[in-house]
Amino acid sequence: ISFAFFAWLLQWASSRTPANVVTSGVDTSWRWVYRASGAIQLIPLAMLTHFGRKGRDDLAIQKEVKSNKAEQTTTRSSPMVSLSILRRQASKPEFWLHLLSRTITMVLVSFLLFIPTFMTQCYEMSTASAARVGSMFALGCLASVSTLAAKTYPSSDSARMQSQSSFQSNNDQSLTPMYKRKASFMAMFLALSTGCLSAQMLFLNNIIDLSSTLGSMLMFLWGFSLAIPFYLPSSMFSLKRGGKEGAATIADAFDVSGFGLLAVFNGFVARVIGVKGELNSMLLHRKQAWIPVFSLMLGGSIVAMLSLFSAVWLEGKRDFKSTN
Repeated sequence: ISFAFFAWLLQWASSRTPANVVTSGVDTSWRWVYRASGAIQLIPLAMLTHFGRKGRDDLAIQKEVKSNKAEQTTTRSSPMVSLSILRRQASKPEFWLHLLSRTITMVLVSFLLFIPTFMTQCYEMSTASAARVGSMFALGCLASVSTLAAKTYPSSDSARMQSQSSFQSNNDQSLTPMYKRKASFMAMFLALSTGCLSAQMLFLNNIIDLSSTLGSMLMFLWGFSLAIPFYLPSSMFSLKRGGKEGAATIADAFDVSGFGLLAVFNGFVARVIGVKGELNSMLLHRKQAWIPVFSLMLGGSIVAMLSLFSAVWLEGKRDFKSTN
């Protein structure tokens, strides 16, 4: 939604900017984008201020202070407890499989930053239209999480209730365990991601011809396929295996790995595009500049598909054996 708003704002500001100002080398239309970006930050600030103070009277604050003092001795050792939980989980293969898939999907999801540039250079779209394609990618993520998250990757409690109800039925052996279905759904999502990247690779190699509309739809489907594999499996794994003491530490380990690879990948993309992808070069050269980038993402999508399927399968199988 924010990307769609900024795309509209950019188009509106560009249309109101005098032509002599743009041609002089200073595009003042971008000032409105940054002004709106700063103004939007006031919305979460106001919400935090309003809801943070609601219901917090002096008596509640005093009780909270007393409880914090009472628990202070028990929380001093929490860092060591968190690290011990992390070491224990690091000895299991599903931890590293989740780490690998989360790291790769973070890179794929963060390609959102480069979508406007890619659509401008390879599909010859305007700046505002390319920004709207970025909003389509984000809306695809939102649509996936809001409609399919509970069905394709239910929480452990709902999955346990469903498995218990399945054991009470008469045809137990014909039902597929929940962890197998979850692993299959994750593989299907990332297979769709791989298909979208494969289509873009065929386009960049001039094997197929895609219009800007089809390219935009591929970006929507790509975002739709990445959101649930990126957000849910690793987060649920951290909460379930880490508990109150170690969930944040496990999630931080995933984030450190993901942001580290993302920094390297973003530097690679910027270097490749900066050398060969200038707007004044031929369209063929600009498309060829993106081939190494999409080759890496295509290979990463395949690896993430295999690793996430294996991680969810092993994790669910271990939990399934422990509860039966």
